[in-house]
Amino acid sequence: MRAARLVAVALVCAAAVAFLLLRRSGTDAGRNPAGTSESQSGTRTAVPPTSAVRVTPRSAANPPAGLDRAALASPRDAVQTQLRLLEAGERDVFRETFLPSVQPQVTAAAFAACRKRVRQAPVRPDWETAEVSASGGHRVLRVSMLGKSTTGFHEVNGRWLADALWCLPVGLP
Repeated sequence: MRAARLVAVALVCAAAVAFLLLRRSGTDAGRNPAGTSESQSGTRTAVPPTSAVRVTPRSAANPPAGLDRAALASPRDAVQTQLRLLEAGERDVFRETFLPSVQPQVTAAAFAACRKRVRQAPVRPDWETAEVSASGGHRVLRVSMLGKSTTGFHEVNGRWLADALWCLPVGLP
């Protein structure tokens, strides 16, 4: 059992190092899913830890500036950003963390239901069993957010956007 944990930790560390090297090298292979091999689709991998999430400051005189690019730099950053925005009551900025096709679903009622749900149930994404694939010309990482269904985080123009309102209680649109 101990050896299996050590192997799992070593694999997670190797994946994190490879991810960081690809991002740092600036090659297209790290950013362009077409540059990755087909054998990588559907494999399970852990997402490396990332830095703190930041929201671009706003003033009353300026229109909303939106999210800092680092706030959606990885699926982990996107989840942390979503949780912070829910807590802060920032529905319009929260909407920006989803794919454009999902954004209209972030209504006032849905946002209120999400806020209530994350206060009641701990959000613990299962990063160890996350599945990496490609869809629509970009990378997708599918992760279980609240234990049952999975949510896809799609890398679009360097930002990881969710494809579902994972925080809604079952049965709500």
